[in-house]
Amino acid sequence: MPDQNARSDQSAPDTVRRAALQHTAKAERALASSPLSDTDVHHARKEIKKARAALRLLRAALPEASYRREDAALRRAARVLDAARDARVLVRTLDSLCRRRRPLGRDKTVLALARSLRQRQAQAQRQLKSRRAILADARTMLRQVQLRGQRWRIDGHGWSSLGPAVRRIYRAGRHAARAARRHPDTLALHAWRKQVQYLWHALQMLRPLQARAHSKSGPRARRLSDYLGEEHDLALLQSTLAAQRRDKDPMNDPLPAAIEQRRRALRAKAMALGARLYASRPRAMAARLRRSCVRLRRSGNSK
Repeated sequence: MPDQNARSDQSAPDTVRRAALQHTAKAERALASSPLSDTDVHHARKEIKKARAALRLLRAALPEASYRREDAALRRAARVLDAARDARVLVRTLDSLCRRRRPLGRDKTVLALARSLRQRQAQAQRQLKSRRAILADARTMLRQVQLRGQRWRIDGHGWSSLGPAVRRIYRAGRHAARAARRHPDTLALHAWRKQVQYLWHALQMLRPLQARAHSKSGPRARRLSDYLGEEHDLALLQSTLAAQRRDKDPMNDPLPAAIEQRRRALRAKAMALGARLYASRPRAMAARLRRSCVRLRRSGNSK
């Protein structure tokens, strides 16, 4: 009779496969909503990010051609939503900054900017809704990923399939963290945030396999992603503001200083938290995670 632990061990990559396909299906359903709202767009983007994170967890178990094909399809589907996402983020970021600094909300130039950004958001939403063929193509790409995913050829099982990917995801985050510390510009910080999100989502997907939560790594990754995400959104607002107010005297404008001050605070928080999250070497981090995954650790095939 087959060993129960071995069966559980072999099911681990299938757990991640199911997560990838479930997130892809949720994204496809969100884009099928009628009428399509800002919330639907936001939800679809989040689900695609989670699907891509699951795909990264399976990278060592999938043929490289399959991995690249599915990752490219998910990226193309998400790209359709970029303009609507950015317009929504600008409005929400300015609103959040005004809540933090209430005098900003009463400034005439800030109020005028808020009106302009809301108009821009409405226009981006109308444009997205009018691009029915492009939205249909995005939904088709997501459905195709789901159909192909049922036939993915997964090599290996248990930790032999997932462990190398965990190390790879964590290592990429460490490298991005070092790059961001050396040159904390917008591109480096955004690249780091993407790696942090992959780690956070990967840890979430491994939770069903764990006897207990993996120490503090999951919550830390989520908080770090939030810090870096807000910093990036403020950078987008800052560049938008600079383009709109090229001829205005910055000395009479309180908003740029408020944005820069908040960005500096978020960068400091991100650097401190990132040092803790990425303090371990990838092999040591993966070993701790493996020990907490009871469905993976007991099989003699896990290496």
